Amino acid sequence: MAIVVYGAGGHARAVLELMERSAINPIVGIVDDNPELWNTKIDGISVVGNIEKLGHLIKVLHARRAAIAVGDNVLRKKFGDHARSLGLRLPVLVHPAAYVSPKAQLGDGTVVMAGAVVGAHARIGELGIVNTRASVDHDCCLGDAVHIAPGVTLAGNVTVGNHTLVGVGACVLPGLCIGDNAIVGAGSTVIRDVPSDTTVAGCPARILERGSRLHRD
Repeated sequence: MAIVVYGAGGHARAVLELMERSAINPIVGIVDDNPELWNTKIDGISVVGNIEKLGHLIKVLHARRAAIAVGDNVLRKKFGDHARSLGLRLPVLVHPAAYVSPKAQLGDGTVVMAGAVVGAHARIGELGIVNTRASVDHDCCLGDAVHIAPGVTLAGNVTVGNHTLVGVGACVLPGLCIGDNAIVGAGSTVIRDVPSDTTVAGCPARILERGSRLHRD
């Protein structure tokens, strides 16, 4: 069943490698809003234009699935909703070098990169990213469009809200709750709950900023 890729940046290159290793094909094209990338190729796959080209990929090349290969959580959710509005399915993508417990649950459109671990009874919502060498331990519960960056460690029973980014190499202690639309800075150690719409960083992590980034100019 043919698949189209949203996004042509660095994260998309990693997703394309995952798809190649997992024999997910045929990939009939890549769409991206950056006109400088149009009519170029990434690993032999053509960047055909922006999302207005999707109609052609669906009608002529019979695309039925979409991989949302965008690191930004808000854009990933937006593009995922757009793909579904066109009738495209959002498959779960798991790198062959990752480990996902058979007792874990992964929502549509979630991507698990090389070296990542998703433990028993963990639940990940739709359009999540568990990036390279990240660990999501047992009984964690992640919302929709969450990005767990490379090298992150979530101990058991951690809750992460919708659209939240946990930055590179951060550690979160067991049983804590990180709210919606939050940012945990790279290398942070989270030892207490993080409210929604909050940026934290440091060891231990402290609040740097409050207020939803979804509503800023």
